[in-house]
Amino acid sequence: MGKMMDFFRRYAKKNSEELDLIRQYFNDCLETINDNNLYMLRKSCMYIAIVYCLMLVVAKFLLKNFAMSFPYLLMIPLLLVYFQVNLYTIKHRGDISTGRTAAICCTFYFFLGVILGIIDVVEAPAGQALWLPIAVIALPMIFIDRMYKYGFEELVVLAIMLSLSYKFKPTEQFIRDVYISISAYVISMLSARIILEMRARETLAMAEVTRLSALDKLTQVLNKGALLQRIENYFETKPPEECCAMCVIDLDDFKHVNDNLGHNTGDVLLEQIGKLLSVNFRAYDIVGRYGGDEFIVVMPKMSDPEILKSRCKALQMFISEIELPHEHRVTASIGAILCSDVSDVDKIFRMADDALYKSKIEGKNCCTIWTYQNRVIEKPTLLVMCEKEHQGLIDLKNDEGHRFDIVVAKDDDEILRDISEYQKYLKIIIIELDLEMGMGVFALKYLKTREGFSEIPILAVVNNEKDYMLAKELNVDDVLDQKTPNPVFKKTIDKLIGG
Repeated sequence: MGKMMDFFRRYAKKNSEELDLIRQYFNDCLETINDNNLYMLRKSCMYIAIVYCLMLVVAKFLLKNFAMSFPYLLMIPLLLVYFQVNLYTIKHRGDISTGRTAAICCTFYFFLGVILGIIDVVEAPAGQALWLPIAVIALPMIFIDRMYKYGFEELVVLAIMLSLSYKFKPTEQFIRDVYISISAYVISMLSARIILEMRARETLAMAEVTRLSALDKLTQVLNKGALLQRIENYFETKPPEECCAMCVIDLDDFKHVNDNLGHNTGDVLLEQIGKLLSVNFRAYDIVGRYGGDEFIVVMPKMSDPEILKSRCKALQMFISEIELPHEHRVTASIGAILCSDVSDVDKIFRMADDALYKSKIEGKNCCTIWTYQNRVIEKPTLLVMCEKEHQGLIDLKNDEGHRFDIVVAKDDDEILRDISEYQKYLKIIIIELDLEMGMGVFALKYLKTREGFSEIPILAVVNNEKDYMLAKELNVDDVLDQKTPNPVFKKTIDKLIGG
């Protein structure tokens, strides 16, 4: 008795583990299940149509007095309707929800079962049901669903068939139909359980292999290839109106850690950074290692710059708390872009990288957040930085507005954001330089050191000798006084842009 009880306990434990595995399968692999069900629906329709036609031809030659009756004709509209449904599922592949997938598949298999039940009763009133029991046994092999849904749908179609059998068949044949229906139902439930467990094990194992192959071995976040693929997929599929943020995070002086504390310490640091990123971002955020000590995070549904700033600052604080030998302080610089209604991933990444560079030259452990403006540019762009609109700016717009889109920035941060966003349209940059106010100095230093920006012509506008000397020291392409006449301004602009 004790051995038997021990056997049942082990069986109950094993059964519980298998049920947990099946539940995990339905929770984690719904997308795969939906794709498989729609694929098998298309295959089922195709093969049923082929077998249906072949059986009619065979019956015509082998069965005496065979004639196409109403039950056989019912199969034709079902297959025609689902031919159109299958075309729809192919066209909208990946866009059909779990609920709609289940409704499409269950409806087909239900009506198929009803039609087969009618054929079993009407076409063979003196014989035993055949086609519906076969379909009931085969259902778990071609359709993936939870056990109770299998059981309910099969019970319904078998009940309909047995109701018709009770009404139209002799009692003896009805009893035989009951027997074969119960047998088919039990076999179907047992095979469903076995098949579901096998599918769950195989699919979850493949998912785990895929997950591990997508992870960076050291940091346990997405590796570069998987990261870029996930980001590209997100931008391709996200609704245009949905806001998101992209952050590029780079450790400051990581080379110093490797050179002075050893590569093992550097690896430990990267491992801890990976753990911090995994813990401090949401489950649906895309987090990965781009390379070396650089990481990228994409945050869907992020629209508030203040919340984004607080998230970045909190991450920097957590990073600074990492302890390394010799009391080495760990810091990170961050460049972040908020955007919506944009699908150009490369452009957003380039802007985030430009924002990161600004954080680096500001002194490191800084965070720069820009919002993508998405302004429509129809002409070559002239970018102007001035604190407030004055007569000179008004005259510039009047004189040059016909041939340039004139974009105005109020400070160094705005002009660097606009340069990053409109780089390929820029013909010239005009900066009002004011050393006393601190205007334009940082922007000029950035532009002359940032690869890719240094080739854009820069015209500095000054109002005193000190600012003039500073502009020359910063190697701008030309310098004009604020009181310079408009024709001279136009001539200088034409000279710089090669017009």
